[in-house]
Amino acid sequence: MNNKNENDFSVNPFGEGDFSKQYGNLYTQKKVNEGILARGVLIGVLSTLICIVFIVIVGGMALINTGHLHIATDGSIYVQPSSATDGEGIGSEVSGKLNLLESVLQKGFYFEDADKETAEDMIYKAYLSAYGDRYTVYYNPDEYKSILESTSGKFYGIGAACTKMEDGTIALAQVYDDSPAKKAGLKEGDRIKYVDGTDITSMDLSEAIALIKGDKGTTVTLTIIRDDTSSDVIVTRDEIKVQTVSYSMMEGNIGYISISQFDEVTTKQFKSAIEDLTNQGMVGLVIDIRNNPGGVLTTVKDMLEYILPDGLIVYTEDVNGDRQNYIGDDNNELNVPLAVLVNGDSASASEIFAGAVQDYKKGAIIGTQTFGKGIVQTIQPLTDGSAIKYTIAKYFTPNGQDIHGKGVTPDMVVEPDSESDTDNQLEAAINYVKGQLAN
Repeated sequence: MNNKNENDFSVNPFGEGDFSKQYGNLYTQKKVNEGILARGVLIGVLSTLICIVFIVIVGGMALINTGHLHIATDGSIYVQPSSATDGEGIGSEVSGKLNLLESVLQKGFYFEDADKETAEDMIYKAYLSAYGDRYTVYYNPDEYKSILESTSGKFYGIGAACTKMEDGTIALAQVYDDSPAKKAGLKEGDRIKYVDGTDITSMDLSEAIALIKGDKGTTVTLTIIRDDTSSDVIVTRDEIKVQTVSYSMMEGNIGYISISQFDEVTTKQFKSAIEDLTNQGMVGLVIDIRNNPGGVLTTVKDMLEYILPDGLIVYTEDVNGDRQNYIGDDNNELNVPLAVLVNGDSASASEIFAGAVQDYKKGAIIGTQTFGKGIVQTIQPLTDGSAIKYTIAKYFTPNGQDIHGKGVTPDMVVEPDSESDTDNQLEAAINYVKGQLAN
């Protein structure tokens, strides 16, 4: 039995040779299999990596071909939200000539301290200006940052509301109380022509304001014109808490609200003013948007929604004729006699405000013909921090008034009397409200 068991134990189950020899063959086979497996895994990994690289290359080429992916001159890579290729827009021929002009200047340009960055900015600005739309402009990163601050209603600057004049100067429509501008002696009606020696008369209003603003504690030199006399005023910038709405209760419990511009903070200030005046017993209201250059479309829509009956407030149409309606549906409505004061510097969002009140016959528009800016702009940020503001649509009042280039015609035309010691336009508005109360 024992011998049989030993013989049984020594027999190779595969029927080939003795145990030690067969064990060695098994070990060798195992190593071979492991090598094959390892090579298979390595090939799989390499194949996956090659596929990933291929996909990245193909995707990158697609982005380059569509104009989304760009390689900067310093070697950095960035993705542009809007597509653009060398064969589109300005084209490779024009860009090639610009490079040629630069190479000529590099050979012997006399002014060695020329600022290349400024030169590039001016090229972009001039290119957009060539389209003939004064409202389509390029903002460099610093200017765009200032634009964002100005529309939010919180920024550092001199503390004044500005408007663009026909001669290109920037007029101070309002100088805020306790502001750096007020402390420096600036007054409403002063016109700014130079900012730190830079002529701003050919600039867009937003561009000029961006130069005036700056970090807290820094100074800006403004060359102003007052009574046909030019002088320099140095203003130290500070934090500005913009109060775009001011109000008071006048004789006979007639409320007065002045709106300097339509910023993100304006709706809340406007509603608070009406609520306070109502609590004081307001029986009639005058809203003054003279010299108001406009602002944010959604802001004026929200303000009109608060005082008009529910319904269409304004609508826009783009180049393809596609229409977007802005509807008020908050169930609020102002139910007191209303007059709205306007003039030639009431523009854009101010005209939306006046046009809607007029179309709903909610109150009388009093003053002079408005500015006539009936188009809508949007801002497209670019990946380097700059941005383009460009026109995307025209807007129309609820009854379809096309204001662009025409303005809103007042229900009661009242020219300002420069020789009067009183505000004759405001007096006309007050008298209108009193007449409505008497009826």
